Amino acid sequence: MVPFFCAMMVGILCGLRVGGRECAKSAKEGLRMVKIRRLVVVVVPLLAALLLAPVAWGQDEMTPSVEVSDQGIENGRVVIDRVVSDGPGWIVIHIQEDGQPGAIIGYAAVSDGENMDVSVEIDVSQATETLYAMLHDDTGQEGTYEFPDGDPPSQVDGEIVLQSFTITGGMRPSVTVEDQAIEDGMVTVPRVVSDGQGWIVIHADDDGSPGPVIGYAQVSDGANNDVSVEIDTEMATETLYAMLHTDSGEMGTYEFPDGDPPVQVEGNIVVQPFQVTGGLEGAQEATATPTGEEEEEEEEAVLPETGAAAGGTTAVALALVVGGVVAMAVGILIRRMRAVRRARIDDSD
Repeated sequence: MVPFFCAMMVGILCGLRVGGRECAKSAKEGLRMVKIRRLVVVVVPLLAALLLAPVAWGQDEMTPSVEVSDQGIENGRVVIDRVVSDGPGWIVIHIQEDGQPGAIIGYAAVSDGENMDVSVEIDVSQATETLYAMLHDDTGQEGTYEFPDGDPPSQVDGEIVLQSFTITGGMRPSVTVEDQAIEDGMVTVPRVVSDGQGWIVIHADDDGSPGPVIGYAQVSDGANNDVSVEIDTEMATETLYAMLHTDSGEMGTYEFPDGDPPVQVEGNIVVQPFQVTGGLEGAQEATATPTGEEEEEEEEAVLPETGAAAGGTTAVALALVVGGVVAMAVGILIRRMRAVRRARIDDSD
């Protein structure tokens, strides 16, 4: 378009030059030429502006950019309103971590130029309330997403092309746990995603399945991080279960089992087990090792009741006395028998 404009300007100037020469032959025609030239001074800049404006507008339109609105997740997808890419690329959805773009939960290919209403399938279970739509270049094997080994984020003037947006609904209910010790009668559930207001409920173990409830805490709609739950430590088991319940009855009042049932996704209860690595007071008391003094006290308390110690000592003493008496009697008898034999020998002599 620029070459066309230049050629047109050259043509106009040449025409004015030739026309001016012809028209200068008469004063009347000269006056007319002055008017024409004045008109040209006004018209030419207007024509230049009209011709150059689409060029500049087109350049702005092709600057890589991302436009996205706050929205709910529908059928596991989010929609990016508009993506402008300088060549083939990718629109990539990142979760939020510490206020910055974090892990990738979905991506979709975009073509060179303008792309409208780009639908991106995401991992709903990992979605956060704030997501980031980031433009990446397709610089490696075209059509194959290769980040982080390739396909880096697109940049304009040294800034990554991205746009944050808020999820207003449709997050998939989930519970994320980790093994931990009980501290101050509390356990912590790192992340709970609830579709509406609900409860995170801690169940004790009952033969490998969730058993009695030993604690619960309220959670809000969407993602909840580091939820602390006070529990009954005396009822705690080595394995506990963090289960998501709805708040479907009186809001703010825990009503299970009469109400507020467990949340289910595709027919499965949203629950995760975790191991208790310390703080089990009941188990420690039950398995405490007795001290030496406690063992002696137990022996003193138990042995007299059975009579084993007293009866055994008496029997041994009695046996020793009887044995001594028998030994003395045998010794006396032997002496007498020897004395009688000696007397008989003397009499015979």
